[in-house]
Amino acid sequence: MTPELEKKVFSALPPGEKLLTGFEVSRSLAFSRGRGGSSSAPDSRRPKVLVGQEKDGDGWTRFISRVFRVFTTDVPAQQRGVSVEGPSLRGERQKNKDSFFGGWDSLAGQFLIAGQPQSKTGVAAVVAVTDVCMRFVYVQYRRVLGGLGEAVELGASFPHDALVWTRRHEPKNEIQFGFSDGSWGTLFVPGDGEFMKHFPGTLGHKDPIP
Repeated sequence: MTPELEKKVFSALPPGEKLLTGFEVSRSLAFSRGRGGSSSAPDSRRPKVLVGQEKDGDGWTRFISRVFRVFTTDVPAQQRGVSVEGPSLRGERQKNKDSFFGGWDSLAGQFLIAGQPQSKTGVAAVVAVTDVCMRFVYVQYRRVLGGLGEAVELGASFPHDALVWTRRHEPKNEIQFGFSDGSWGTLFVPGDGEFMKHFPGTLGHKDPIP
C-alpha cells in the first residue's frame, strides 16, 4: 500500500483498532482447470459500495475502460460464478488446483464476494489486517487521472483464525486463500511482493492445495 492509501484505510477503522498491514485485491484472472470453481463472483452477490460518490468524468472513463476491456471493478463478470459445495468434490478440486472451492456461502465465497465490489466510481478494495480481525476497506480512486478520492467505506470482516493458509496460484500475482471450513478462493493481489513479506509461509504454485 502507498502511504496515502494506508492513511485512508486507517481512517476508516473503528477507534482503537491497530492496522498491522494491508493489501489490495481484485477479481482473479485465473480460470479453473476443472468443470467448476470459478473465483469470479456472481454480480448479484457482489456488494455495491461508495454509492452516490461518483465524480465528474467517472461515467466517461468507465465507458473508455469497457471499450478497451481494461479491468475495472464495476465491469460485469465475464464468467458465471459457479457455486461448488459438495464435500465429495473437494479431492478432485485439490487435484485440479482449482481457483475456488466451497460455494458462495462458505468463508472463501464470502471473502471473494467482498473482494469484488461494484461501484459507479473507482474503488480500491483493501484487506486491512488489524490487531482485531481482517477487514475489507473500500477507498475511492480516480480511474484515469489517478489519485484517491475522499470516500472510504468498511466492508466484511473475518477473524484471524478463519484464514489458515495462503498459496500462489498461476498466473503471476494470483493468491489463493484457504479457510478453516475447508474452502478456498483466489484473488488478484497487485504487487504481491509486499504481500509475501507479511505472509512468508505462503505456499508455491507447485505445492498441493492443503
